[in-house]
Amino acid sequence: RLSGVSIPDEHAGSDLRSFRTRYDYLLRAVGQNDVRTMQMGVHLATALFEAYHTLEALRLLEKLAGTSRRVHGSDHRVTADTAFLLKQFQARYVSIGNGLNYQALRYENDGKSCVIQGPVPRNIFEPRNVDDEKTFSVPTANIYFSLGSPVMLHGLKKA
Repeated sequence: RLSGVSIPDEHAGSDLRSFRTRYDYLLRAVGQNDVRTMQMGVHLATALFEAYHTLEALRLLEKLAGTSRRVHGSDHRVTADTAFLLKQFQARYVSIGNGLNYQALRYENDGKSCVIQGPVPRNIFEPRNVDDEKTFSVPTANIYFSLGSPVMLHGLKKA
């Protein structure tokens, strides 16, 4: 029960629809500035990311991070959690066919090559040891984007 009202539980569990229903309910019941709404928003963003709705997850986290920082301050736990997740979800991970993951940093030569750094841990929440990572450039045609990575397509004749 929140503020004398219980959260709808018709979609109990950790599926995307359940988080979206609960988040929307909290927005209406207690508003976007309430800590409980922000925490549910973080859960929804994580579920979106895991369902490969990467851009929607990033937009929600950006909104939550700004609201939390403005309302609760930069030292608040929800602000810190949101900022951490946003940073993790913004990183773009690729593979070059050797079974290892790398972070894509930028494109060079009009997109013909990509500067990557790594290898990085498979789990994005594991700490990285940047001192052991190498940065180098590889042809863009040789990289494989992780599932859920936003990409831009150029030269499409029909979409």
